[in-house]
Amino acid sequence: MNSVFRCRQFWPQRRLLSASFAAGLAGAVLAAWVSAAAAQDEPGTPQWNEAEVVFIGQVNEVKAGPVGMSFPPVHTHTLRIKVSEVLRGDVKANEQVTCSHSARQELPPEFSLEKPSIVAAMRSRGSLTIRRIEVADATNTAEAKAGCNLPLGWRVDRGQPISPWAELGKRAWNGDAGDAKTVCSKSGRPALAAGPEVMLEVEHVPPVREVQWSNPDGDGEYKITVTNPTKKPLVVPALLTDGKDILWANSLVILCQGRAYPCPDFKPDAGPLKPVTLQPGQSVSGIVNALKLEGPEWPRGGYRIVFQFCLGEKSVSKSFYYMSRHHDPIRNRLFPKKK
Repeated sequence: MNSVFRCRQFWPQRRLLSASFAAGLAGAVLAAWVSAAAAQDEPGTPQWNEAEVVFIGQVNEVKAGPVGMSFPPVHTHTLRIKVSEVLRGDVKANEQVTCSHSARQELPPEFSLEKPSIVAAMRSRGSLTIRRIEVADATNTAEAKAGCNLPLGWRVDRGQPISPWAELGKRAWNGDAGDAKTVCSKSGRPALAAGPEVMLEVEHVPPVREVQWSNPDGDGEYKITVTNPTKKPLVVPALLTDGKDILWANSLVILCQGRAYPCPDFKPDAGPLKPVTLQPGQSVSGIVNALKLEGPEWPRGGYRIVFQFCLGEKSVSKSFYYMSRHHDPIRNRLFPKKK
């Protein structure tokens, strides 16, 4: 049995040339939609530590989908993978998962059907979408495991751990690191985990005024909810409090376009801070405005941008439809010009 799945490039439109005009139009629309969807939702190839879900598994089925009419073309596939080891995320060992994959390139991608692969994926509209897949070897397995031992958004530079708050220096963390094994070499902030039992949920806040075709995902506000689903109290190290209020902006990181950002409204010099303890069944929620991020390239016209909301090692990705004529003025009001 060949260990690599190779698919033939095909163009749905060619099969429809002799069909009715309506059928041909439908095929063209489908291919255009595939191309546009891949372009809109594509957040770039992530580092292992940027992915919402990372696992090692065996690809046992590959189904080729439509090829988008672009140059280079967008190749789409559906993969069935049996998970053998979970490095991060909500999949489980021995589970069979179905993932979608798209790649904008001249030749169709190849997938191993015999050797295990490392997969980095995100949840998109309830489904797993592969952002990176490689045949597992000693080097990339070690790299993936080392990366997934750090909170999301952290990286290693010349052997030193760097957090998303590094540019803030010592203003990012007021207090000691306790018994943390890893601290940011620039800020002294400890690498804090959410914990395996805690649940993280993210949902967009409905806009004050719905504008047709402009803000189906709201106007940038998201409700972040952390839940203790167990029957015992849970300490959540990554969720911080000053003893009075939960400091959501000091707890969360947002990944966008391959870069990690401290949450908007982060309070420098806050502290000393301590972790939140959730009672059995307790949920807590806070509101974050992603449009306050400074740094991402905001889409022109109507397009999608992906926000990945991270608490320690847990995250939820949300695709946001940004209509520049509607959302640009909102962002301008968030950043009034200094006199």
